[in-house]
Amino acid sequence: MSLVDRINNDISRCFMRLDHFAEIHYWNGFEIVCVIDEEDALKRKNNNVNDISWDNNTRSLVVRTPSEFFPGGVEPDPNTHVMFDNRPMKIISVAHNMGVFDITLSAVDPREF
Repeated sequence: MSLVDRINNDISRCFMRLDHFAEIHYWNGFEIVCVIDEEDALKRKNNNVNDISWDNNTRSLVVRTPSEFFPGGVEPDPNTHVMFDNRPMKIISVAHNMGVFDITLSAVDPREF
């Protein structure tokens, strides 16, 4: 079995399991299994400096979800708007990373503390 096959098998067997790392969230009304990373988005927003004192009234997060189960079966387009967990958000970037979409979202509201 190749490394790519092993990684694809591990996506649903470990990383995207609800009893390990993943959670259920809603993408335009559809349930998706994903892992949310707000710290990664915060580091990117602050130019890799983890400083919460700078905030331009936006909330950013990275959504990691298996590409094969994504609603519609196609990669989402950057600079489009979606409803994520009943919140309007804008897709900043999308990366296809070994069977997982890394989707950076941004919302115009302050981060929650």
